Amino acid sequence: MSSLNLSRDAVTVLGLAGSALPFAQSIDDEVERWLRPLRLYGEAGAALQGLGVGENPLDASQRVPPKSAEDTPQETLHIVTTAATQIAAERGASTVGTSDILIAVMRHYGDAFDRALKSRSSDSAELLGRLAGRAG
Repeated sequence: MSSLNLSRDAVTVLGLAGSALPFAQSIDDEVERWLRPLRLYGEAGAALQGLGVGENPLDASQRVPPKSAEDTPQETLHIVTTAATQIAAERGASTVGTSDILIAVMRHYGDAFDRALKSRSSDSAELLGRLAGRAG
């Protein structure tokens, strides 16, 4: 796999999420710690804000009993960064952007990420559509 540079926004998102992940109490909490910086930076931020994805969930009923993460925060950060780099390379990008990180987070967390979006009256299909619209 080729090594790609990270955009400034991507570096910021990874730094903020990486420093917050050790304090997460569950997988759902980890997703929240990714969403906070992703909402604020780059194309991912524009897409999330464009969908009206706010800081806090609107509907707490989507929560499930807390489940601990299987990976350490450092492992998760590495997994997401590696996946984001691969996503960027597959689309022929010269840098890894926040949209690549967002897609990597969506894939890594799966159902937990979907729950976070549903609690904010959105879903993964709508978000991917928004990202595709921004790329084109």
